Amino acid sequence: MLETKPKWMTYAEMAETLTRPQLPRNIHKSTERLVFCYQFYKVRNEWWQLPEDEREEGKREFLELLNTFDQWLIIRTYSTLGLKASTDFLLWLVAREMRGIELFTAALQHTFVGRYLDRPYTYLTLTRPSIYLRHSSRQQETRGQQSESQQEQEFTGEAPYFFIYPFTKTHEWYQLPYEQRREMMLEHFRIGNQFPTVRTYTSYSIGLDDYEFVVAFEADDPNEFQECVMRLREAKARPYTLVDTPLWTCLRRSPEELVELVL
Repeated sequence: MLETKPKWMTYAEMAETLTRPQLPRNIHKSTERLVFCYQFYKVRNEWWQLPEDEREEGKREFLELLNTFDQWLIIRTYSTLGLKASTDFLLWLVAREMRGIELFTAALQHTFVGRYLDRPYTYLTLTRPSIYLRHSSRQQETRGQQSESQQEQEFTGEAPYFFIYPFTKTHEWYQLPYEQRREMMLEHFRIGNQFPTVRTYTSYSIGLDDYEFVVAFEADDPNEFQECVMRLREAKARPYTLVDTPLWTCLRRSPEELVELVL
């Protein structure tokens, strides 16, 4: 009898035309447009009722899927186990086009493990340069130049702690003059720059998802991240935030570590 290939490999073959992206060194200035998708998963209780040999085979297939699609997407894996009741892990997917997200998700749903996963939260965003770090000829003041240069921060998604929150601005924010909004955002950047081990990625959901932005932080120390957030709460722009929950604390794990922890 001929051995048939798993159904998920059909979607992997369809993904072969995709080109793997690279994370820009500074997303706030990069003009390259990438698709970010943050997919949070919960393992169903039925998974734990399966025989151990079936679960082991499912874990091997899941790892094969991740390794295969890593040729065409950037895939970062994180645990939320015990940190959030509604989820067990996060897959952060980065692609050049939305088709890559679609094909990966279809493939995962056709794996053995995929039958036992719920995805209660997904956030879809696009990258674009910040409008508040652009300068016209009359904006080349020294302070502005310093604020901009200090934003040259490396963000890899490899730090041990990863924090995510979607947020939406109030309608009043967009009615303010650009210069007023820009000054408040530069204050935001200056506060963040006081915590150099906390790196930030902001991407845009406007017109794509229920929120307007998703901010991702990576940090080496959750205490320093918390201190940074407490300081940012005092910034002048804070009253113009309409909603910024839920907030997610995630622990960076290799695919192999993640599989052993959550499956």
